[in-house]
Amino acid sequence: MKRQFVFREGPRVVAALGVIAMLLATPARADEPKAEAAHTDPAAIHSRVAAAIANILQLVRPNQDGVATVWDGNKFVQCRRMVDGVLRCEGAGRLMQPTLASALTSERIAALASAGWHLDPTFGNYVQSFSDKLPADQIGDQVLAALVAGYDADPGKVEVGTAWIDRVACPPRAGFSQNLAGSINNSPAMTDVVITGCNFVADAEAVAPVTTLDALVARDEVRVTGEIGRLRVNAASKVFAVFGTGIGYVQCAPETDPVDIYCEAQSAAEWPALAAVLTPEHVTRLHALGFADPGRAPNYWQVYDATKDDDGTIARNILTTLFDVYGYRGAPALQVTTEQ
Repeated sequence: MKRQFVFREGPRVVAALGVIAMLLATPARADEPKAEAAHTDPAAIHSRVAAAIANILQLVRPNQDGVATVWDGNKFVQCRRMVDGVLRCEGAGRLMQPTLASALTSERIAALASAGWHLDPTFGNYVQSFSDKLPADQIGDQVLAALVAGYDADPGKVEVGTAWIDRVACPPRAGFSQNLAGSINNSPAMTDVVITGCNFVADAEAVAPVTTLDALVARDEVRVTGEIGRLRVNAASKVFAVFGTGIGYVQCAPETDPVDIYCEAQSAAEWPALAAVLTPEHVTRLHALGFADPGRAPNYWQVYDATKDDDGTIARNILTTLFDVYGYRGAPALQVTTEQ
């Protein structure tokens, strides 16, 4: 591939976790039938969730934070009472649980977003904070709504538990591919598989090809979303991010006043070898994704409106471009180049 465009100026439940600890510490054998969770009346589930939220808000232990976990299988929303009383809630994400790709469809992610949940790149969970002044039943309503609308959880099979963890900035979490991966968990039985840092980074050397766009998004969305967010935060500086595949790239930089995101998709004019890839059908796909023909730049380009397009929307559009236009199937690993 020729060059990459240089942008111009201007334009992570715990030791006393009870049933959750047992779930995490006791994996089912493949030759054992899995017990089917009994259906419970939704009103009773709602009461239990509200009681769990109220429990962690009311019971304050020195140097500990209360955690309430609501789950259906590996789909979970977990809320932690922070030192300032704010309740920080997290819903499971595809970064730690790639198998959630079939549940976390674009439509369900949009439903989460419209309800106030946003992607946190540190562990790939969907997060939202609630004031401790908000009634516990109202918070419980939003937790259950997120599980149902965002994850297609069965409200009749939802389970609930509370626990208290040592107050640290980054508590241990169930590790990648474990039960309830990405949830806060300091159970001694999980010591060998927990994550103890403040973020999760997938093993770049362990990537394998993917066959669907959803699988690519499940794997790389968090990284790309984080890079777009970095561009917004540092819009006053000369920052950029190039998402390369070896067979074409998309590169982005911020524009100011307002902070929009300007992106380019590599053209055959910029690298002639792409003529075999950018067939009329693929150019039509570029147009459908919002890219204009070369002219402003040697590449196809578009500007994402800061008032309409959030970081996750832009990230998914970039990955769709790489998959549908350039034929990227996830291997080698996505190459991200920045000004640093």
